[in-house]
Amino acid sequence: MPRTRTRAKFRGWAIAPLAAVPAIALHDLFDSVGINGVDAWLATSAALALLCATVHLATSTLNQRPDPPDDRDFELQIADLCRRDGLLAVQVAPDANVKAYFPNGSLVLIRCAPITHEARPLDLHAFIGTAHHNHRADIPVFITRHGFTTEARRFAHHHGIVLLDQSRLYQWQQGHGLTTLVTTTP
Repeated sequence: MPRTRTRAKFRGWAIAPLAAVPAIALHDLFDSVGINGVDAWLATSAALALLCATVHLATSTLNQRPDPPDDRDFELQIADLCRRDGLLAVQVAPDANVKAYFPNGSLVLIRCAPITHEARPLDLHAFIGTAHHNHRADIPVFITRHGFTTEARRFAHHHGIVLLDQSRLYQWQQGHGLTTLVTTTP
């Protein structure tokens, strides 16, 4: 038998004595409320099974690191956030990702950048052309999970692009409205 299987098997048996302490405590608790004998042991084993299942589910859920959504899923999630915030005529557009209107009629164009590095001015350059010239956007928003270089922040400020990095995207997901985020951009 491979060594790793033996260790895994041993770890399982090593945990068994740890279950004895709560089992005895639960048995005594059930006994004190009038559940005795076999019924107390059945109730104890059911409670321990439920506890183990809960712990297993919690740890397996916490240990899972879901893959980030693919580009299309990410765009759809951003579109859903726009709808949640009351934006109108929300659509996923092929050249800008998400296009929507504030109730006052302002056009918001959102680029969900699938880049794997900090965004640079060059990454923003094509978007600003699309936003201003192709769509006549009032509020261009550029989203990336990897942050922005100082030069990109300067470029965005100069051209009126709202930047949302991972932390500001998280704020949006947690309930801060897009209106607040675009008016308080750093």
